[in-house]
Amino acid sequence: MENGNRRQEFDKVNHKNLIYLLVLTLILTLSPVANAEVSVRPLSLRLEVAPGNSGSSTLTIHNRGEKSSRVQLRVADWWRTPDGNLQILPPGSREKSAADWIVFSPNDFRIEADQRVEVNVEVSVPEGANDDHWSMLLVTEEPLNSEDSSGMQVSVGYAVKILVENPNAVDEGAEITNIKLANTNPFKLNITYTNTGNNYLKTKGSVEIRNLQGETVRSFDIEEFPTLPGEEHRISVQRNEEGEQLDPGQYYAIAIMDFGGDHLIQGGLPIEIPEGEEKADK
Repeated sequence: MENGNRRQEFDKVNHKNLIYLLVLTLILTLSPVANAEVSVRPLSLRLEVAPGNSGSSTLTIHNRGEKSSRVQLRVADWWRTPDGNLQILPPGSREKSAADWIVFSPNDFRIEADQRVEVNVEVSVPEGANDDHWSMLLVTEEPLNSEDSSGMQVSVGYAVKILVENPNAVDEGAEITNIKLANTNPFKLNITYTNTGNNYLKTKGSVEIRNLQGETVRSFDIEEFPTLPGEEHRISVQRNEEGEQLDPGQYYAIAIMDFGGDHLIQGGLPIEIPEGEEKADK
């Protein structure tokens, strides 16, 4: 779906859903986790389900406190910005939303002190849905008869990511879409990586700095990171305070990424360290 169509689709979300989104975002980002008496495990579910089939998993909700609480579950969509920030969106607003496929029970219940409740989560994938899809369950706790100093009810939220993977999908792909020298003193390189396929990927890699003779004079490891189909991820590699400095001169930076496919992807950038730049912080 084109970006313009996605924007139009999002603009059609009614006011009730927008209010719902804002309230849940505030709960998840502003409520102090230290107040939580209820724990949720696990915080992510990965289900391999082929089109036309169903799969299920279980959440365990445990009241670790000494008082009863009310727990509610709702489905939502989510996305991650290139800088890794989580966005919570109304259900069905993403092109590859799994929100309509998810059934869970119970969804609104009282949980007593030290009680554990198992929530069954079932996903039914329609025929023809060949890509990976995802959504999330938002779990909110409202301690009964518990108020903060302002007299407002205290709510604490959890976000449980749900990834529905097609075990037969083979359309894996990724690209290094941009490499930029962000700074020379200290050395810092920014890389933009894009998941261009239809599958969830875990990627790791490295960056090599080579001189004009082709010798590697510095190398940096890139820790493994996840991406969803269509997601951009920004990576920064830089010399730490204990790292050796680059001598002034011309170099070539090569980023190498392993996304789990049948080949590695590379991107390169010629760089120059001006006289005095890297030596300036000695």
